[in-house]
Amino acid sequence: MDYGFSDLAKASLKPSAVNLLTAEFAEDFREGTDINLGVGYVNDKTIPFDAIRKAYKEIIVHPEKYRNALNYGGAEGSVNLRQAIKDFYLRYHIGRLEEKDLMGRKILVGANGATSILDCLSEIIMPGLVITADPYYYIFTETLERKGFSLLAIPEDDDGLNVNILKEEVKKIDPDQISFFYIVTVNNPTTVILSNARRKAIVELAKELSLKANRIIPVVFDKAYEEIIHNPQVEKPVSGIKYDELNQVFELGTFSKLFAPALRIGYIISPDNHFAEVLTQRTSDIGFSSSLINQEIAGWLLDHYIDIQQQQVNQGYRKKAAFIKNLFSVHLSDYIDSYTGGDAAFYFFITLKNIRTDKGSAFFNFLSRTTGLAEIDGKHEKHPRLIYIPGTICSKNSKAIYQLRISYGFEEPEVFERAAKLMADACRFATTR
Repeated sequence: MDYGFSDLAKASLKPSAVNLLTAEFAEDFREGTDINLGVGYVNDKTIPFDAIRKAYKEIIVHPEKYRNALNYGGAEGSVNLRQAIKDFYLRYHIGRLEEKDLMGRKILVGANGATSILDCLSEIIMPGLVITADPYYYIFTETLERKGFSLLAIPEDDDGLNVNILKEEVKKIDPDQISFFYIVTVNNPTTVILSNARRKAIVELAKELSLKANRIIPVVFDKAYEEIIHNPQVEKPVSGIKYDELNQVFELGTFSKLFAPALRIGYIISPDNHFAEVLTQRTSDIGFSSSLINQEIAGWLLDHYIDIQQQQVNQGYRKKAAFIKNLFSVHLSDYIDSYTGGDAAFYFFITLKNIRTDKGSAFFNFLSRTTGLAEIDGKHEKHPRLIYIPGTICSKNSKAIYQLRISYGFEEPEVFERAAKLMADACRFATTR
């Protein structure tokens, strides 16, 4: 006898590659000994503990503004937070958006961060082809495939998803097959920043395809990392909403990277139409928008603390990125073919010189201490280990077997000195196998 599982449940019986990888490592992770460059946690030092404490106190003593802050909230999200997000956009000219650009649109808050909004999107749009960049955001793309979607992953270059390749690829498919575009504007895993020209070109192409299909093909721009573009020389992003003529552009954002992931704040700017109604109902179905007290805290931080917080966060990650680039030069220059990263977010995506990085490779086995050689792995207990995300989890291109993503968000700079040396040791080991 079975449980009458749905197709999704049956697909979920097989753990995702990243789920297996992190579970195996986390089971006996040793703080201070093993190194986590895999999971994209923010650095604890970037979390504004004192400001959050102050925000909580202010909210509790002002129930006239923050009504029922410790009770249930509505499915659209806190009125205060949604207004704070709008004010934040307009005050700092985020995406060059103006009041007129936000007319006829709604800001909606997700049930549990930006990921919950992505999950809602995958429930309310009919399964078909999702157009995204390669390498791709592996957590969401694996979710999509479990739900019956397929991917058209287009290689990226220094300006993001290569629109010329995309135009050639869409000539081969029926627009009716396309479900939606999913574009991470500071790509995870590569942190390549999508240029404004590419954003405009993607929206224009989506418009053409929509007219051919005689229905709106949504374009979801996921800007999770845009608030931590820490290289001041980088072109300021323009919101895809500026180019929208068919009400097909959606902008997804989060404050997890700026404030605290545990606040679970994700939001979407959606046309104020049936799509927003369906999205709101779906959020209601799974438990309303995120914890109301957390929303009010995030709104207070946006209104009162964003200047200090954003400056500190970006300065910290900028300094750390420069430090790690130097480590690459000192310890890994003989083994790295190329890498992206260092201008935004907290990832580097590295391509090694003919050294495989996939699970079971000599490089992977060395860093996970699973070579079977006691002098490498350790006799009575494992030598220090290092976790990363193999490129094969993020991409299907031929180079993926030589690629890896490392996160420099969580660990402290001194840990990266050890990490760089371990990676160099792993490269030397791999080249002798």
